[in-house]
Amino acid sequence: MVEKQLSMEQVAFVESYYEAWYRKLFLYARSSLQDQSLSEEAVQETFRIACASIDRFYGSPNPVGWLIRTLSNVIRNIRKNRFTMSKYIIELSEFDIENIAAGPDFTAMDIETRFGDIALSDDFAMLKRVVLDKCTIKEVSTEYGLSVEACKKRIQRLKKKIIGDP
Repeated sequence: MVEKQLSMEQVAFVESYYEAWYRKLFLYARSSLQDQSLSEEAVQETFRIACASIDRFYGSPNPVGWLIRTLSNVIRNIRKNRFTMSKYIIELSEFDIENIAAGPDFTAMDIETRFGDIALSDDFAMLKRVVLDKCTIKEVSTEYGLSVEACKKRIQRLKKKIIGDP
């Protein structure tokens, strides 16, 4: 994907909306997602999309409405992705106390049995951090020394492997 260079006028346009609307968009996201870090990530993603789609954002007759609609879509995608990921990860609360007490390796063995070699990968560990530990992609990407986009892509590919999508 070739990224378009923004003109000085477009940069000023985006910056003005960022400064004027970041806090309001953040509060909207936080009320919806109930998570500060995830809400910050959602607003940042909204402005990343605004820059990537600068012609539509800049040319919109209602730029604030465009931002709100984009943020709503980002929030919807975050919820959808979290729901989908959580379906394919075993929550620790599903294990009964007796089996966990049976041995320290029970959880690791059970996950390995269900997911095979996939469970041993860094990508699976990243997915578990997002789903089970409720970390943001940004936090996980920093922890693993990756860009946010690379982390998202690796988790997305793993999810396809687990689900079995081609």
